[in-house]
Amino acid sequence: MKRPAAKPPRGSGRPGSSAKPARPGRRPPRPSRPRTPPADPAAAQAARQTTAYLKKLFSDVGFSIDARRGQNFLVDLNLLDLLERTAGIEPDDIVLEVGSGTAALTERLSRAAFRVVTAEIDPRLATLARDRLIDCENVELVEGDVLAGKHQLAPAVLAALDAAVAARQAEGRTGRFLLVANLPYCVATPVISNLLLVRPFDAATVTVQREMAERMIATPGSGSYNALSVWVGAQCRGEIVRVLPPSAFWPRPKIDSAIVRLDLEPKRRQAIADLPGFHAFVRDIFCHRRKLLRGVLIRLAGGKQQPAAVERVARLYQTFGFDRSIRAEELAPETFVALQQAFAASE
Repeated sequence: MKRPAAKPPRGSGRPGSSAKPARPGRRPPRPSRPRTPPADPAAAQAARQTTAYLKKLFSDVGFSIDARRGQNFLVDLNLLDLLERTAGIEPDDIVLEVGSGTAALTERLSRAAFRVVTAEIDPRLATLARDRLIDCENVELVEGDVLAGKHQLAPAVLAALDAAVAARQAEGRTGRFLLVANLPYCVATPVISNLLLVRPFDAATVTVQREMAERMIATPGSGSYNALSVWVGAQCRGEIVRVLPPSAFWPRPKIDSAIVRLDLEPKRRQAIADLPGFHAFVRDIFCHRRKLLRGVLIRLAGGKQQPAAVERVARLYQTFGFDRSIRAEELAPETFVALQQAFAASE
């Protein structure tokens, strides 16, 4: 009896082949490609600022978190991507970052921008950032406080920005000035306020406390509306891009944060004839935000004991058609601009 021919192995396309036959109507599988390991595994891991990475890094160097300096590191990589995408950085842009941290964001910014100026107040973090940025030739790291006082930016930061602008001009290029940062909570308000006063950004994309983000875009009559709302709203268009839970950071803060984007509107800014005067006027008014506006203006004009001051404010009220019971928190930013100019002119 003739022995039957041996059957090909199950699942084979032909004798001696281990490949599965292609099913009718389906493409044959693509040949698998061997994975190429990263050239520098340590560098690849460093690019992913996760909680585990930071804990190991800080343990290795003996670093302890300084809560007074608002050291909360963004460890949700998707949100770090969102922050960078929302900024929309172009090759000729100059970027200011406040709070270099371990330079996870700085490294990303350097790949997209013409020049990055980053400031870090903690010398231990500045050392870690320099190690990570050793090959980033377009980054200037300023070690020290970004502020020289509550109402003044540090001269070293301003000088670094001037140098970046000069370098760009030398190459015959033009671009924007952007603020892109995971801002430490403790300096967020003065950084935004002072930049708008002396070195206006074209756009800012930052993480801040959710409460502060809501103040920056607040409208008249809302509970969040304050001096910052007026100062920012008189010059910028703003939006909250995403609310961030505490779990997006390490260590976890006790409150929500938000990514907020501000875009400067040059025509609105140009309408403010005296920026320092307007800035001071708004601050002075909102020191007494719950009081009637009339009483606050009379105090600024010299006090109710001065008949000229009372008359001066009465004329303003007649010009603007204000009700005697109106409060500062009811006025729109553009009304504040007109009021400050009229108040200054009535002296």
